[in-house]
Amino acid sequence: MRPALAPLLLAASTSLSVRRITAKMSAQGVLMTKAGKDGAQGDCPFTQYAAMSMQLAGATYQLRPTPQAEKPAWHLDAHGGSMPCWAPNGFEDGADAIADSGGIAKHFLAPSATDTAVLESVGGLFKGIAMLLKNTDDAKDDELLAGLAEQLDALEACAFAPYLSGAAPGLADAFVATKLYVLLVAGGHYKGFVLPERYPKVAR
Repeated sequence: MRPALAPLLLAASTSLSVRRITAKMSAQGVLMTKAGKDGAQGDCPFTQYAAMSMQLAGATYQLRPTPQAEKPAWHLDAHGGSMPCWAPNGFEDGADAIADSGGIAKHFLAPSATDTAVLESVGGLFKGIAMLLKNTDDAKDDELLAGLAEQLDALEACAFAPYLSGAAPGLADAFVATKLYVLLVAGGHYKGFVLPERYPKVAR
């Protein structure tokens, strides 16, 4: 685990005493996710965002990697098979299902004004990361890194008190942490990316 993300991910699994949660906290159901080649849980940042938000809210749920051939008819008909998908009534019942990572996250963690401001400020973070990672023309990397730096500058300018959401990790932290994980791990592996020292708040 990357040191910069360890405090946040640890906090997600500990005390809930000061966390902002909704009445959905005790919801039971299934979180359907993309399945890897071996049928296990895939490594999708959108699923991680939804799951981390649910964990921060103290929700209990069954994680179900679901290959295309196993998707239920209601999921294909009503949601086009989109993942992740939260099925509060179980795998066979699509009533009140949500097939959108942001929708799932906000269903369990009510966004504060601070969360909303952060999401608006760094809403292009993952797009910048994805463009860099998907680029196969090395000559364009500098241009893409410059665009990504704008998003990281905006993130560094946010108040960390000590988390993006305030005294305890919340929606904004779940959104950003799962994107930074991709940048630090995949970006480091494929592009040799190292977080510049000018981002001390992002790094901590």
